[in-house]
Amino acid sequence: MKTRQIHFSKYDIALFIDVVGKTRWNQLLKKFVENGTEKHISRQRLSNYLKELVDEGLVNKTVDKAALLFRMYWRVYPIYVVPKSRRKKIQEIRNKKKILEFVDAADPKKIAQLQQAIDKIK
Repeated sequence: MKTRQIHFSKYDIALFIDVVGKTRWNQLLKKFVENGTEKHISRQRLSNYLKELVDEGLVNKTVDKAALLFRMYWRVYPIYVVPKSRRKKIQEIRNKKKILEFVDAADPKKIAQLQQAIDKIK
C-alpha cells in the first residue's frame, strides 16, 4: 500500500494558524521548518505557501495593532490570521484531512467497511 509523502501542505499551515490564532513568522518557522523532525519544509516553501493562502483568502496578513502603537521601540512584523468568514472552509479542510488520515492508517477490513458505506450513499 502506498503511503503519503512526509511533508506539510499549505493547508496544514492554515489549520495551524486557525488553532493558534494570531501567528508570527517565527512561530511558523519553529513549527514547520526548524522543528527538528523528519517532517519539515524549507523557508522558501513556507513563504510560498503563505503567499498562496493569502491569495486564496484563507489567511490574512496584517499588522498587530498593539505592536503598531510601540513601533518606535521595536520593529513591527506582520501577523497571520484566519478571517472569521473563512472558518467554515477551514473546518471543511480539517474534516477532509481527518478522513484522509483515517484511510491512510486503516486496515483492509475498515477500508472494506468504508467502501460499503460509500456504495450505500451513492
